[in-house]
Amino acid sequence: MPCRLLPATAYLALFLLPSFILVAQAPARLTLRLDQPGKPVSPRLYGLMTEEINFSYEGGLYGELIRNRTFKDSAKMAAFWSLVQGAGGEGSMTLDRQNALNEALPVSLWLDVTKAGGRVGIANEGYWGIPVRAGAVYKGSFFARCSVPGQGLSVSIESPDGKIVYGSGEVAGIDTGWRRYTFMLTADAGVQPTADARFIVSAHQQGSYWLSLVSLFPPTYKDRPYGLRPDLMQLLADMKPAFLRFPGGNYVE
Repeated sequence: MPCRLLPATAYLALFLLPSFILVAQAPARLTLRLDQPGKPVSPRLYGLMTEEINFSYEGGLYGELIRNRTFKDSAKMAAFWSLVQGAGGEGSMTLDRQNALNEALPVSLWLDVTKAGGRVGIANEGYWGIPVRAGAVYKGSFFARCSVPGQGLSVSIESPDGKIVYGSGEVAGIDTGWRRYTFMLTADAGVQPTADARFIVSAHQQGSYWLSLVSLFPPTYKDRPYGLRPDLMQLLADMKPAFLRFPGGNYVE
């Protein structure tokens, strides 16, 4: 039996036919009967979920201000750290895997002061700057050791150009073996608030210094040690969630 081809207009009509039928149907209708509630929903089903995306925790909800505090963000360089050299002072900084704090922290930062006379140190920029508020108290700590016993280190929060010192302190008695040292920095009551400061650890005497797990915390939510940012945590608490869920892909697991 011979095969006959339909005209192009016939194929077009067949292709469009379902659309014409769909348009011709009556519109759907949705009825909400608010006076006839269905199954009750438990209030415990309303909560919050956070995930480590775009610095939600580290650099966000978590209060820690130092970025790359364990020097593990890069295998080749001390990421987010820079060398500071004052007039008359010379030195260098490098990652060191021969003088590790422990197996969990297998790399330290080696600050080698080759010429004294001015300060030589390391600066951390934080997460796009370290925020400073007038009168705020910052709690810090680090593990350190040095080649000459009894040396001291200076700690400070400063403007990027070093012209404004928001708070400073001294850590004395650095030993030749690893020890943990703590300090507190209080921002002056008259300083203008800023989000563009940096944290500096510096030496004034010749020698080698090793640092690990450098930490700096601002005032935290309910003043809890190593706690959360009070502004962000208060927003979450004000929503009164029944739970706070940590999904897959985060540091908690």
